[in-house]
Amino acid sequence: MKKITIGSALLSLLVGLAIAGCSAQPLPVKPTPTAAASAKGIPAGTSIIAEGKVTPVKSAALSMANSGIIAELLVKEGDHVDANQVILRLAAAQQKAAVAQAQANLQRAQAARQKLNEPPDDTQVIAARADLANAQAALKQAQAAYDRVGGASNPQVGMLPTTLALEQAMNTYDAAKARLDTLLKPPTAADIASADASIAAAQADVQRAQAVLADTELHAPFGGTLVTFDAKVGEEVTPGAVIAQLADLSALQVETTDLTELNIVKVQVGDPVTLTFDAIPDLELSGKVTRIRTLGENRQGDIVYTVIVTPNQQDARLRWNMTAKVSIEAKQ
Repeated sequence: MKKITIGSALLSLLVGLAIAGCSAQPLPVKPTPTAAASAKGIPAGTSIIAEGKVTPVKSAALSMANSGIIAELLVKEGDHVDANQVILRLAAAQQKAAVAQAQANLQRAQAARQKLNEPPDDTQVIAARADLANAQAALKQAQAAYDRVGGASNPQVGMLPTTLALEQAMNTYDAAKARLDTLLKPPTAADIASADASIAAAQADVQRAQAVLADTELHAPFGGTLVTFDAKVGEEVTPGAVIAQLADLSALQVETTDLTELNIVKVQVGDPVTLTFDAIPDLELSGKVTRIRTLGENRQGDIVYTVIVTPNQQDARLRWNMTAKVSIEAKQ
């Protein structure tokens, strides 16, 4: 009877535990976020790192338009030049002579035009009248001599010197009369138009000659530093060959060199930038993206785009073509 009692109690305990296990509620499980639940796009403040180089905001490669021999150097490499300052001159004796000749032709054309508006000179008119009177008297004498030998009725008249003298007298008379008529006749509209056309043509010749002369000088297109200057007196220059590099070193910028097409889409004009420099480890400059070139370039198989970064301040230690690390804070 005692064993039966213990077995019954054990059985009751097991049944109770089973019932309790079936009725217990499971503990809540905290859900794990999935990748689909994360925010899409580039988080604000994401940095895009690129390499860059320091360049002047304004620079130019200078060359001559025409060939020639260098006659004079007015500056040297490293000098600061002002806008339109002459850097060098070529030998220009022929060009100067051409300008002088063209100007003389212009002055003659202008004088001829001015003369059309002036009354005839009294001295010239008096002289022309006297010449005409003398020619007329000589013609009468020649005509009388011609008539005395029979004139046209003489079959031998063509062989006589009186006939030749008459022809010469007639030519002299016609020339004297034409000269007087020219002095007394007012200019016609055609005369004025012709004189004006002559002036215009002469002015064009002067401008062409002056342009050729101007091309014998090399001028600075803007104020800046002559960074390179490869020229010597006596050397011949080749048209289009770079003689000098001019740059305004007071305003420098940074151009990226390896910003790929995958990253350029995240960059916008106005994005803030942090600049550091290999050559100046203690220098860090802030700036912003001021320009993005539209055309990409193929560089070692990658399409890269140039981004122009303008520093918020300049540093005198920076030099053209120094390398820079560009950290762009993308806003997308």
